[in-house]
Formats: sequence, structure tokens, C-alpha cells
Amino acid sequence: MAFNQETLAARRQPSREDRGKYVFRKTKQVLEKHSGSGVKALRLNLSTCGKDDVDTGLLDQWLRAFVKPGIAELTVMLPHCYAHEYNFPYSILESTSDDGEASSSSSSSSIESLYLASCGFHHPTPKGHHPRRLGCSRSLSKVCLRKVSLNSEELEHFLSRCYALERLDISDCDTITSLKIPRVLKKLSMVRVQMCRALQTIESNAPRISNFHYQGGRSSPLLRFSLGDSLETKELDVHATSMVVDVIQYAGSNLPSVAPNLEHSYCQQFMRYRPLKLKAPVMMLDKFQKLKHLVICLGASGGFCTGYDFVSSLACFLDACPSLETFTLRIEDGFAWYKKYAIVGKPDDQDSSQPQHDGTPELHHGGLGNLKKATITGFCSAKSLIKLTCHILERATPSLQCLTLDASPGYDRKGFSGDRCFPMRADALRDAERAIAAVRRFVVPRVPAGVQLKVLGPCDRCHAMDAKAMEEAESRTPRRFLQRQADGSIALVIIQPRGTDVP
Repeated sequence: MAFNQETLAARRQPSREDRGKYVFRKTKQVLEKHSGSGVKALRLNLSTCGKDDVDTGLLDQWLRAFVKPGIAELTVMLPHCYAHEYNFPYSILESTSDDGEASSSSSSSSIESLYLASCGFHHPTPKGHHPRRLGCSRSLSKVCLRKVSLNSEELEHFLSRCYALERLDISDCDTITSLKIPRVLKKLSMVRVQMCRALQTIESNAPRISNFHYQGGRSSPLLRFSLGDSLETKELDVHATSMVVDVIQYAGSNLPSVAPNLEHSYCQQFMRYRPLKLKAPVMMLDKFQKLKHLVICLGASGGFCTGYDFVSSLACFLDACPSLETFTLRIEDGFAWYKKYAIVGKPDDQDSSQPQHDGTPELHHGGLGNLKKATITGFCSAKSLIKLTCHILERATPSLQCLTLDASPGYDRKGFSGDRCFPMRADALRDAERAIAAVRRFVVPRVPAGVQLKVLGPCDRCHAMDAKAMEEAESRTPRRFLQRQADGSIALVIIQPRGTDVP
């Protein structure tokens, strides 16, 4: 049973206020005529209602009437204003047995999916009483909390009783300061955490997490992140946006010992609001004995970190992968090295010609000895990236079959239209030419016999249109850019076209 403005045809009502009242009124008419028996899914989306439209007393009655053995999915979505005014009746999820054990006769014993939005989720335990177990502790596999009010201890208490949990989604829960995932969640494989503005630490001890996504906000990026001391997974994807913790450094320094069976890994570090500053992994004593496929994605929508040293940051990581067969480095916004109007400081336009090896970490584990295919997209003319490319060619000579250097955002990726490549700015196109010239001069002579080198530039068909449109726009009107000042503030800068006098 699904109740929302689409299924109830509420859009026919003349105004938004009328639609909210209509949704609750129709929901009430249907539910009060139903016994609650035989319902497999109850989806109450009342988020379009106004504050005065929802009768929370009736809502509690409906939940107690419909949460019975046999129900598998429960969704409750309320208007934003109810996040601190209405508390979800936690007791309907608890076991009804006297000893607190999960019972098949509990009303919630069959719930597999729980989605709560804009409500409280507090579950106080009276003094002298032991907290009851969840009736759905053996069945609940998916939990999604959005704009839910609860504290860190209440969340930890709830998670510690969800033994069958496989997926956890938490977003916009601004009263949580820490997320601790207990070891008892042995089936948990996916965790998504988004825009929890007070969240400062994430510590997981779940042994089988294979997919972790974090997206933070401008005001309170995550300060501490840990996947525990033992991961049994063979595949691990970590996507981090606006996290102070350097995910690449963390993975290189910790995962060899934490996840010894790792075979496939994808690590993404993305900074949305400020330039990316990454650290080099410490010289690792352990190594990824079984890691065969590695993808690293770096980028920032505000501008990539000027002067980032690819060699010192990634050479140690690659060194610790003696079984590595494929390596992909995606540089999102790689051309931002030359966005003079978007970031403060000189671009990394030093002479890329002589890829010096001073400062390059020495190898200790025989890394890259089995590397067969390496790909770098968003390839730019940064000196350290030329050095890293030469480093790969030198160390992977016995096994390397193909090296692909793509100066566009990615030959294998298309824009939203599906038939066009991702657009590139005029400065990105100019740097692509410089990058390709550097490859011809300094990389091609180092390619060993038997290694196929593919050098890809921007697509002629798509990016010729980008360049033409950019030139026409620049000739007609001043360009406006957001420029980051030395004190960290953002200012609007207007660049006049050539030949135009500045008043």
C-alpha cells in the first residue's frame, strides 16, 4: 500500500496547501477501512503535507495496526518540520517476548526494509530495565534514515541489534556526531552517509563492507575515518567527498593489513568546496598480496590542487601491489591545474621535460611486476604526472602490455546527452595540447618494445564545438569567474575580452 500525491492523484488539487490536506484525508479514508491484515508493504509519504495537516495520534494508530507479522517494508516520510516534533513509535519494532529475545510472533518480525524521514527515532529505556531486542533483528536488511532526529548513542544501540543488516543509508541527520558500526553486523556490505553536518567520526568494525560512500558538507567535513582492523571482503569501493581524512593515504597505509584478501579496489577522493590537499602514504611494510585491479579517482569541483605531487603520493601505493594487473587513474578536473581565474597560485607549469627521479620513493616489494594495463584519464601537463608515467613504464616493463594516456575527461565516458563527450573549457583544450606534446617528447622515447602506447586527445567532433562556442562567447561578453582569494574568501572577477578597455 503506497500513499503519496502521485498514487492519490493529488496534483489535481488547485494549490499546494490543498494537495497536502487531500493526501492526508484520502490516506485516512483508506486506512481506517482496512484491517491491516495481509499488508506486505506500507509506504506513507506525507512529506507534501503541511504542519497542521498531519494528525500524529492517528499516525501512531495506523502504524500499530499495520505493523504485523508478514509486513516486509515500512516507509514513513513526514514534512521537514516534524523531525523534532514527532517521535516514531520505536516500541512497535521491539520484541514482545518477556526475555527480550527476537520472536517470530513479534509484530515487526518480518520487516526487511525500514525507511524513516523527518521524524524522531528516540528509544529511552526506563531505569532498571534491560532494553528489548528488535523483533526484526533477524530480518531487517535495509535501513534508510533521512532527516531523522536521534543521537549517536541511540543510533549505535539500534544498529547493534540489526544482525541481518546489509545496507545502511543515513542522510541529513544533523544530531549525530559519531557513527560507530559494530562488529556484529556481519552481513553489512554497503554504507552511505550524506550531509550529516555534525558528524565528525566514522568507525566501522563490520567485517564485510565492500561499498562505502561519504558526502560531507562545507561547514563540518569528517575528521576521523576507520574501517576497523579486519576486512574479509575481496572488493572495496570507497567514495569520499569533502572529507578531511585523505582516503588515498588511508588506503595505502592501512588496507594491506586490514584487508589482506583484497583483489579489486576503487578509491575516490573528491573535494567540493576547497582545493584538494593529499598526503603521501607512509612507506608501507605490508603489501596488497592479492590486489589485481586498482582505480584511483582524484578531483575537486572548486579546482584541483595546484602542484599536487603524483609521484610521491602514488608510487608507494603502486609499489605495495606486486599482483596488480590493471591500474586506472582518473583525474577529474585535471585541466584545473591551469584555471588561473578559479584558484589562487601559479599553475604547475614548470618544465615537464626532465622527469627527475630525485624524491621518488624507492621500491621494496617488487610492485608493478605483473601490471598488464595502465590508464590515466584527464591527463595534464603537470611535471609530476609525467614522472609518474615514466615511473610506471620503468617498473612494469616485464609485463606491461598497454598504456593509455587520455587528455580528455575520459574516452569511455559520455555526457548527459549520451552521444557527446563531457564538455571541456578552452583552457582545458589548450592544456590537452600541451600534455600531448609532452607525451610525445618525454614519454614516447621511454616506451619499451612490445608495449602499446595509446595517446588520446579531446574528441575533434565534440570539443571543436566547445572551443568555437567558447571563442564566440568570449568575443561578445566579459567572462565572470569565482576567484578564491588568499584569505580563503570567494570573489567575483570579471575578465574583459581582448581589446576592451577596462573602465
